[in-house]
Amino acid sequence: MTNELIYTDPCPLCSRPMRPEFRSTRRSAQQDQPARTDFIRYHCDGCEAARPQEFYDVMRKLYES
Repeated sequence: MTNELIYTDPCPLCSRPMRPEFRSTRRSAQQDQPARTDFIRYHCDGCEAARPQEFYDVMRKLYES
């Protein structure tokens, strides 16, 4: 897995590229497979911090359609 940032579509509020957020799980001692990395969501650092409810509403509309 690479540590480079992966950018996607622009944020619907500010037009900056959004970043994906991942969650990694540790592998258990009984497994021989590597740890699993799951995609959680896309987010925009600036809009999510400054106006979280507006960002949430726009993202919900974007993915529900």
